[in-house]
Amino acid sequence: MDHAAMGELVMAGFQKLGFIQFAGVEGVEYLPGRSVVSMAPKPEHLNHNGDVHAAILFGLAETAAMGASISGIVDLMAETFIVARDGRIEYLARAKGEAGPFRATSELTPAELEQARADIAAQRPVELAMPVDITDSTGKSVAAATFTAVIRPRRK
Repeated sequence: MDHAAMGELVMAGFQKLGFIQFAGVEGVEYLPGRSVVSMAPKPEHLNHNGDVHAAILFGLAETAAMGASISGIVDLMAETFIVARDGRIEYLARAKGEAGPFRATSELTPAELEQARADIAAQRPVELAMPVDITDSTGKSVAAATFTAVIRPRRK
């Protein structure tokens, strides 16, 4: 299965989640170890200043991080359990609603992805620090985040 088809399957799974539907998160790019998602703000996503609500930006970042963390191990998902353990976000600039759509990009290095795959194959727990950059439609960074993706062998 090629990367585009795999990305469509992963995003189809994400699209079943209520928050993803509410936030309007859509897949943009999906490669092993990399995920780019976007959202075009609607009035219900904005705060009293007309900016994208912080919770929406956090959710966008978490979706990109978890998408990237599973993107290089989809073939191993039947053997693993994955969850976000924690997340931290720094809001760098106003995310003005009219500056959308917003993109969240998360990416592992090839070495990190290779090590994660080796650890999963050896039935060792994995913790990945997943960096995320959120940009507006001009490419300006409005937030930077990091999430810890925890991958454990599935209990039998």
